[in-house]
Amino acid sequence: MKHSTQSMIGTFGFIAVCLIATTIDRSQAWADGGNQLMQNQTHWYEKAATAAPVADFKAKGQSLILKDGSYLYLEGDSTLHKYQIHANALQGSASVAAGDLVKVLKAGSVDAMTLVVPLKDFKSRESGLDDNANKALKSKDNPNITFTLKSEALKAGDKADTYAMTAKGELTIAGTTVPVTLKPDVTVKDGKVELKGVQKLKMSDYKVTPPSISLLVTAITCTDDVDIHYDVIFGKP
Repeated sequence: MKHSTQSMIGTFGFIAVCLIATTIDRSQAWADGGNQLMQNQTHWYEKAATAAPVADFKAKGQSLILKDGSYLYLEGDSTLHKYQIHANALQGSASVAAGDLVKVLKAGSVDAMTLVVPLKDFKSRESGLDDNANKALKSKDNPNITFTLKSEALKAGDKADTYAMTAKGELTIAGTTVPVTLKPDVTVKDGKVELKGVQKLKMSDYKVTPPSISLLVTAITCTDDVDIHYDVIFGKP
């Protein structure tokens, strides 16, 4: 019973701080000079992460690692408004066949690819939200969110020199692994591969319960659905 009570408190704290933090963020945006969307500015959660290769990753063929300029963030919604959590650090490594990268990707000749989000660097703008998010994601026992590629296919995109990828793999969150299919837009330039897209997920698929709280005569609930926005760049070491 003590554990259940603590879990309920953590859940309530998560949604309450989430809503407060987002309200503060929006107020600050106006204080800093108005609507950021109207000014075409980059949001704080779209900042580039600190990029590094995956520790102990063994490349069989041509090695690619995550490069500067990559970013990833989670965006969720509630019955009040949205919230974001940004990856301040990312780790990524890939092993592909030797040769022209476009030809290699079209041939499906990727031996392995792993992208890691360390939860210790997965932050919002509110420490209370971060603490409760880490509890919900069971970060003490599962310190990373990890995507592991199993297969990919590449075809021509809608614009010149762009491509569309179908990447099948496994995503592990809070210790639960679920098959996923990513469909990023791809650009290959100067020996670098950039993959950009949005992946929709359900928290309940990973045994993470969407938080909710009742406040007097109303109820505030975070939706089960979240979006993972990513723009990651791989290139030679």
